[in-house]
Amino acid sequence: MAYTGIPDGNLWRSALDGSDRLQLTYSSGAVALPNWSPDGTQIAYMAADIGKPWEIYLISPQGGAPQELLPERTAEADPTWSPDGKQLMFGRQALSPDIDIRIVDLKTREVSVLPGSAGLFSPRWSPDGRYVAAIQYGSKKLMLYDFKSQKWSEWLDEPNNVDYPAWSSDSQYVIYNNINVNNPKCRRIRVGKNQPEDLFSLSGLPRFFGGNFGSWSGMAPDNSRLFVRDASSQEIYALDVELP
Repeated sequence: MAYTGIPDGNLWRSALDGSDRLQLTYSSGAVALPNWSPDGTQIAYMAADIGKPWEIYLISPQGGAPQELLPERTAEADPTWSPDGKQLMFGRQALSPDIDIRIVDLKTREVSVLPGSAGLFSPRWSPDGRYVAAIQYGSKKLMLYDFKSQKWSEWLDEPNNVDYPAWSSDSQYVIYNNINVNNPKCRRIRVGKNQPEDLFSLSGLPRFFGGNFGSWSGMAPDNSRLFVRDASSQEIYALDVELP
């Protein structure tokens, strides 16, 4: 697994039981949203130094020098791999002035804009390669792009929010969190349907809040939902101080 260390903010990888830990980045900035290539030979992630925009880098899970995806100095976010590992799709940060979704050919480094993606961010490429799910900026809508028809459609208009969507391994569902409510839940929406269903409640789960990116969650290969639990404590102390 790959993850961002707390509080160092660097990228690490380890075995599932926490053994064989290896620090992959040594940056004074921040690292976020690592994503493994389908063949497991590369990790794409976002990184930013102080005062600079987020950009996407590639690195081997065995370590080495990170490779910048593109030379441009514009905000890049949410890297997601094509199923064959030959392309990388990314969006922009939601607060960027001009946001869209772009695809990079990793062999030629040619960049193309996904048609009709203006105003969309947080793309998720389905494992079967047919669909892209993305969130519409300024709304709570989940949009669906079908490569077969080459068209976008409104998939879900969630009355609360769509938080960290992720595809199931069979490309039939997108699972997401619904957190800005009194009873937060994990939900899913099926391709071809417009009504989501509840999977389980998130009430009582002390989730870690990671600054600009909120409380992360994702999917394991066996379709288990992953969360970051906050195991720290917040306490108030009173000190008796003797001053000179």
